[in-house]
Amino acid sequence: MKKTISKRNVLSHIKRKILFQLFKMSTKNSLKIFFIGKDSISIGPQIDGIYEEGLTKLINNFAVNGNSDFLIDIGANIGLTSCQNGSKFKKVICFEPNPLAMNILKTNLAISLVNNNFEVFQFALGESDGDFELHIPLHNWGGAFVMNGNDYSEATLSKKDGFSKFELDNYLVQKVDVKNAETVLSKLFSDLLNEGLCKGVVKIDVEGLERKILLAIAKCLPKTADLSIVFENWDEQFSISEIQEAFSNRDVKVKKIVSSSDRTSKFKNLFKTVVFGRREFICDHIANENITGDIILNIK
Repeated sequence: MKKTISKRNVLSHIKRKILFQLFKMSTKNSLKIFFIGKDSISIGPQIDGIYEEGLTKLINNFAVNGNSDFLIDIGANIGLTSCQNGSKFKKVICFEPNPLAMNILKTNLAISLVNNNFEVFQFALGESDGDFELHIPLHNWGGAFVMNGNDYSEATLSKKDGFSKFELDNYLVQKVDVKNAETVLSKLFSDLLNEGLCKGVVKIDVEGLERKILLAIAKCLPKTADLSIVFENWDEQFSISEIQEAFSNRDVKVKKIVSSSDRTSKFKNLFKTVVFGRREFICDHIANENITGDIILNIK
């Protein structure tokens, strides 16, 4: 019996072919790792081949200028930062509590870091040990957070992921292991120093536990270690002076990653992005009234 092809089926086939070609063209520069489909943190790396361009350039700059012994990625997720920057460092250490992301993280690291000089820990860093719930936004696995002991309010946690209020239906919830940050990092820094690794970079992206981890680093960072720290902050009431005081025995410089759009006209920035396919990023001195964003601590 001869199969009849309807006009609807033909149009559907043509549409699929067109979309396939458009997707193929738009992702020709894609970062060569595994992504989570439709996840918001995956779109940029698939189209542009880079995740958080300003952050990526900054960490590479740290490595080129001497802090290339180690990269500690706290809140590694599927490895976007470690996979892009890791080859510039002698050793990469990742912390990621999400059990669903762990195998993706390990696979992506194996693809990107051919020397296999990386270590992965499947737990979160916090103020105390325990088993707690990790809330994973369904559209953004990179925004997962532990509610227990979190410095962010429910309003801030909801707003950062585009929700008007906190509702459990917006999240996938997983039980995860949390360990005391000071205990874990004290041993880690000691082990690194024993390997002769004393100048490195720490990236912290833990959605509301940054403050506790920074204070833990201040307590256990060896005097012989130099560190560049970059962390994300969504809290408009965050006290940078508290962190500076915690590192009172060290030389601490505080800056922030800003886009060129903050320094030039919107039209000029849009023109450069469209014509040249790039944006410029600047490490600017921080102002107390502008404390949200990617904050940088250079500790000598």
